[in-house]
Amino acid sequence: MMGDLTFVSYQDMSNRSRRTRSRKACSECRRKKRQGNGPEQDQPSPQQREESEEQSIQGSLRSDVPDSSQTTRFISDLNPEARLLDKTTTPNDAQEVAPMEIGVWVQPRRRSKCAPVTPSSPPKRCRRSHPLVSNIVPPETIKALSDIYFANLHPIIPLLDQEEYWQQLGQGTIPAPLVHVVCLLAAKDNAATQHLKLLLSKDAIVPVHEFCSHLHASLSAGLSRRTTLGKLTLIRIFGLLSLHQEGSEGMDESSNYIAQAMHSAQSLSLHLSRPNDADNELKRTFWCLWTLDRLNAVMNSRPCIMADIDIGVPDLTPGESGFVAFDVCFRITKTLNKIIFLYRPRKDPVSGWDTDFPGFEQVMDELHAWQLPSLTIATLHIFYLATAILSHRLKTITTLPSPTPARLRQQLSAIQAIRYMQDVNRLNALHPLPVIVYTASLALSVSYQQLRYSRLSSEQEDARNDFNSGCNILQELRRKWASADAMASLSHRISIVLDQLPSLDVLRINRSSTVERDNTLTGGQGAAEEVHSPSLADGPGRVSDVQATQPHLETMDLFSGMDDVSWMYLDAENPVSFDMFPPLNFDMPYTMSPL
Repeated sequence: MMGDLTFVSYQDMSNRSRRTRSRKACSECRRKKRQGNGPEQDQPSPQQREESEEQSIQGSLRSDVPDSSQTTRFISDLNPEARLLDKTTTPNDAQEVAPMEIGVWVQPRRRSKCAPVTPSSPPKRCRRSHPLVSNIVPPETIKALSDIYFANLHPIIPLLDQEEYWQQLGQGTIPAPLVHVVCLLAAKDNAATQHLKLLLSKDAIVPVHEFCSHLHASLSAGLSRRTTLGKLTLIRIFGLLSLHQEGSEGMDESSNYIAQAMHSAQSLSLHLSRPNDADNELKRTFWCLWTLDRLNAVMNSRPCIMADIDIGVPDLTPGESGFVAFDVCFRITKTLNKIIFLYRPRKDPVSGWDTDFPGFEQVMDELHAWQLPSLTIATLHIFYLATAILSHRLKTITTLPSPTPARLRQQLSAIQAIRYMQDVNRLNALHPLPVIVYTASLALSVSYQQLRYSRLSSEQEDARNDFNSGCNILQELRRKWASADAMASLSHRISIVLDQLPSLDVLRINRSSTVERDNTLTGGQGAAEEVHSPSLADGPGRVSDVQATQPHLETMDLFSGMDDVSWMYLDAENPVSFDMFPPLNFDMPYTMSPL
């Protein structure tokens, strides 16, 4: 049976009928409430458990960001919402607007009296659910490696909040991925060897490669899933992860990590000047990411993720960051940022920075940085030498560049890098940054070029000694750095062949036969085909001599491959990758083919 319903409009809404609501609970509800005071009272209902879990998740999401009452929101002029702000905001919603800005920073509305108040600290249930910081690394190892990290790496790249880190570590509330990435980077330090222990290995010390592989696998698995970590924590984790390479895909993963860090930083508008950043923490965080972005651009031959023209954050002035070592690193990176311009696709024939190139001692004097620890200064100097090597761009691999100031600076910097790092004790004492491996590879590439292109026997012999020293350096570095494996293996095979050659003359590139063809080449395209034949020096009887001493084609192909690798490192426009070369077992002992 269906009834007809008639809706009657009330002229006076105050007289309309309302459903009566009892002010007291019924007798049955009161009886259930009294029975609930028994032993089961402490067990939360499913709804209470769900609310508790939600509060714990929200607490973890807010654990690394400022309180909402102090956080502003950026709205770009490209966003249609910006055009509605004048109609939807009140005078209490203070807006930061400037003529040169590209949007507005809007203060959040004050919380209404009826809105639920979120507890400032996570519930006790959340703290009990994480009794151990890590299920991979024992607490004593975490403590030791964290000390090493903040003593050696943090002053150069102060991406973390040191006080917050130690506070959360002591309370057991620190995210495990953050602890793992700190231990991952500190594990390569020379002082960390005796602390490399895993929970599975108990008290046994594990090799650094095994230790790092376990941590990297845990980080990769954890970050690939949906996580409750806040964006600022993820930015820091991804940024630090870009300093590590694991396996054959290490370069791609490293570039991917810094890209994710920059993406999250842009979503938080860290690249813009913020109205509420009195302690410059967010400003320092952004410039640390910018430094890592430029390092990734040169070490992995990738485009810069953040364009300078889109940055609205003022530069850090000396002393503003709170870390003198970072001030020096930041100054060197700004020089490197200008050098990257040489490697962008362009028709400008400029191939080097010849004049007014800043010296390392000049930078140290201007920033009053000589009071830094000697090992920190040495590490920063190695970074500077890599920048100086890159200040001259190799346009072709078939001719020796003219002796411009940039080219001479490149040669001198390569020699200085090899001279310093050929001492094993000094090499291992450097702070564990990937730029150390990159500098060694750059210096080796410069010495190899000199070995191949110089017509002076004395220069060839010096270049050969430098090349062998560079090989030894990379062999030492590959014990801790997976990023040194491929270059160390290939250069080691070249070094063995060099010792078996009857004369270094067979390595010389015949520049007289390639100068005319260089004008028809586009960049490095087709250059590899020009180095397969040895030099035919002018003079009677030289053809028969060369035919008698010419190595097998396979041996010359090995040098041709090294030509490509050296050019790949010194022309950062080309991605550094060993995938283009045929699969070889680099660890096999190599013997030169019979003559």
